[in-house]
Amino acid sequence: MPDSRPYQLIVVGTGPGGYVAAIRAAQLGLKTAVVEKDELGGTCLNWGCIPTKAWIVTAHLYEQIKRAKEYGIEVGEPRIRWDWLVERKTKVVRQMTGGVKTLLSGRGVDIHRGVARLTSPNRMTVTVGETRTEISADAVMIASGAYAWMPPGFALDGTRVITSREALDLPAQPARVAVLGGGVVGCEFASFFAAVGSKVTLIEMLPRLVPAEDDEIAQALEREMKKQKIEIHLGTKIEDRRDAPDGSIMLTLGNGKTVEADTVLVATGRRPYSSDLGLEALGVAIADRGKIVVNDRLQTSVKGIYAIGDVTDIKQLAHFASAQGKAAVEIIAGHPAQTNWRAVPAATFTNPEIASVGLTEREARAEGREIKIGRFPFRAHGRNIADGETTGFVKLIGDAGTDQVLGAHIFGAKASELIHECSLAIAADLNLSDLAHAIHAHPTLTETLGEAAEDAEGLAIHLIRQEARTAAR
Repeated sequence: MPDSRPYQLIVVGTGPGGYVAAIRAAQLGLKTAVVEKDELGGTCLNWGCIPTKAWIVTAHLYEQIKRAKEYGIEVGEPRIRWDWLVERKTKVVRQMTGGVKTLLSGRGVDIHRGVARLTSPNRMTVTVGETRTEISADAVMIASGAYAWMPPGFALDGTRVITSREALDLPAQPARVAVLGGGVVGCEFASFFAAVGSKVTLIEMLPRLVPAEDDEIAQALEREMKKQKIEIHLGTKIEDRRDAPDGSIMLTLGNGKTVEADTVLVATGRRPYSSDLGLEALGVAIADRGKIVVNDRLQTSVKGIYAIGDVTDIKQLAHFASAQGKAAVEIIAGHPAQTNWRAVPAATFTNPEIASVGLTEREARAEGREIKIGRFPFRAHGRNIADGETTGFVKLIGDAGTDQVLGAHIFGAKASELIHECSLAIAADLNLSDLAHAIHAHPTLTETLGEAAEDAEGLAIHLIRQEARTAAR
């Protein structure tokens, strides 16, 4: 049945890109609707960023309790209660998704449940079962996200072969986990399962972990994961997979070794969810692996249709999707919009954490830049020593001629919180000397940023130059 209510904007998808865009549109006075085929909040709130962090904080606390004696506390032997862990995760998710519904409704955004399919650039059907509704708008924004890609030979079954989504609802903790993929998702889950006591094997086809990160960061992560008794196979393909009589899975690797696991977690990347939306029939340009092509104003090749977030495959980051969503709405509403994505921080919640922004050393050199590098190890910082978190370092990259901050890379405790000063520095075209001269409160972890900036000139106070050169080792 046709819906007679035309909108100024319809957003397809309610992940961090979609729901944020819809709220900003409503704030700017646009009559707005969202369409969601699954749960409000998308992958991030339901099966990604938020529930995984609920688990990771449990794993960190568990490890802290086991170290309680170091801090002068006597406790009994802790143990993981899997059912409690899942229950807490579910409670956190319900609170977050309920909040999204309240925010959307409170701004007057209409919520349409069902599968969207465009029939023209400004009209679509929303299908739930046998019921089909037609809605229209002046502009449409595709924020449909991405899905986990499964390599040949692996099919989901929910317990033995899973993705990160199914992992969060496992009925019991697996004793042996094989993680396929050494990117962000694979490394986070490998760290988590190892921390709570599972035997973990990580298999990656590329010669290094976290390929988007600086080389020194990847090397440091590999060392720490090995210390956590994670078995790592790099530059390795799976040649064969078969089911063992006891229900486990046997993997034969390209290096001749075999891995036996109770659960195989596939984390080999995510593909844009752009099919079955009616886009191809309208002439919307779709590039390799299904990513929607957009210009610097987030417009697709068809007038009136915009796309943001993972479906564009520019950067698969929740906060980047949110920034794109707000920018696209401001463009639609005729307002000035920020579309300079030079300073987009990223965080990986391994143990320890990784955070980065801007260019890696390899990228800066590939651009032909003359660079200078400042480093500072956490083992030389008083607050890290007091916290008992001395693993890791800060690495800052600057232009040798102009002193401009080009990149920042942090490995260690609270890296995800420390990176934002550097992100602002890059966005504001600040120099390493600006970071060095900024007064950082003592004793705080942020002092390591100032020390690293000073080290670029050989002037770090709490560091002998040789220590800086070996900071990442």
